This record gives sequence, C-alpha cells and structure tokens, in this order.
Amino acid sequence: MNTMVSPVVLMYHRVCRDEAWRPSAFVVTLTAFRRQMSWLARHGYYTPRVSDVLSDGGRAPCVVGRPVVLTFDDGYADVLENAVPVLRAFGFTAAVFPVLDLERRFNHWDDAPELKGPLLALDQLRDLEKAGLELGSHTVTHARLTRAGDDALAWELARSREVLAAIAARPLPVLAYPYGDVDGRVKEAARAAGYEAALAVNSGPLDWRADAFEIRRQRVGNVSSDAYLRLILSGAEKLYAWSKWKVRRGIASMTRHGSPPALREE
Repeated sequence: MNTMVSPVVLMYHRVCRDEAWRPSAFVVTLTAFRRQMSWLARHGYYTPRVSDVLSDGGRAPCVVGRPVVLTFDDGYADVLENAVPVLRAFGFTAAVFPVLDLERRFNHWDDAPELKGPLLALDQLRDLEKAGLELGSHTVTHARLTRAGDDALAWELARSREVLAAIAARPLPVLAYPYGDVDGRVKEAARAAGYEAALAVNSGPLDWRADAFEIRRQRVGNVSSDAYLRLILSGAEKLYAWSKWKVRRGIASMTRHGSPPALREE
C-alpha cells in the first residue's frame, strides 16, 4: 500500500520511431519506451496525475503500488503519435509541457539535429488532453530564464499561462523550467505569475514536497535494462546527477566572482 510518498518524477522529450533514432540523451525509441513502461507495470508502478499530487501537497494518492510521475518537455508531435498509445495500453498517464509559441512548430532553440522534430499543433495539444494527459507550461520561447531581464521573464511566464489557458480545458498551473535553468529570482517570478509548482532537472530537494518550485526530475535515456531502470527509480542516479550539477554550479560561480587560480584552471 502506498503510504503517501513523494513520487519520483521522470523526464522525457522525444519518443521516435526506431528507424529514426539518432544517439541523444533526450530521445528514446518507441521500442525502448514500450519496454520501460512494461517494466514499470510489471514492478507495480502507477502514474498519478500531477494535479492530484499537487492537491495532496506533493504526495501521491493512496493506492496500491508505487507512484512515478511521467513528464514530457517541449511538446514534440511524436509524443502523441508514439508515446500516447503505449501509455494507454498500460493504463498510464503523463503531463506534457509544450513550448507555447504556436507560430513556430519546430524546435528552434537547439542546434542538435536529433531534436529538430515537429512540435504539437493546436489541435494535437487538445487531442493530448482528450487522451487523458495534462498540459503545463514550458514558457513561450524556451528561454534561459536566469538570463532574462525582469520584464522578459515576467512576459515568458505570464504569456505562456495565457496561451495554455486558451488551449487546455484544465491547464496545469505548473511550469517546467527550460534547461532546468532556475534561481531564486526565477522562482519568485513563477510564484508571482500564479504558478503553484515548477519542475527543474538536476536541482532541488530529493523530496519535492520540500520545495514545490524546484522539483527535481530524472531524465530517462534510451535504455530499458532492469539494472538501469532500478537505478533510475531508486533515486541514486538522481542524487549523482544533482551532485555533479552542484559542483559545476559552484565552479561557475567562483569563476564569475573570483577564485583561487588552481580552481579556475581546473
């Protein structure tokens, strides 16, 4: 029985056809995704809706099994084409966080060729919601929010909520930070814009109830082995990724503000 635990949050981007896959940390094949969902089902996992977890203060609804929240960033069209049929086959759900500039329907913020896929059109976004998935915000332009000026930051957060409200019947008041890029100023701006929670990547506490505006997620790669999935769901890999992120951030901060020469050279 679930004892109202804070669920692990998994992060996906694209789910492509097997023959279209190119090596990437952000793309999984349809076959790998199906195997990952099958593994979750066989090991007693269920997928609570983000809105239900939020309404319970960051805890999963009390049902039999182990909770895991599935999220998809950017809003790629192949989520509807490839991921949704698999999710429905296993009785799973997910939340999708699309970039909400509806005039640009291809990835325009990343040079990696494997991420140059088409994005969901307006009617497809609504089809996702009809299929039982939830829709949240990933800003308007996929901006690095810590680098945005105050006015641009406020616009990205407020405008994306407005666009989402015009699309979704039940829009999630949840933001996924592009690039996992967040600091205290960005979190305060998200609160001021009316969000109730926000998803990071490698930063934030292990328990998402500790900080609803920096919920840590685990990126899932194109691997479906038992050992890999146990590692992902255990939180150990999540802690390792967070430790690396803290070290990189600390070195970057010291480089900006001055640090001992040996540390700068490293």
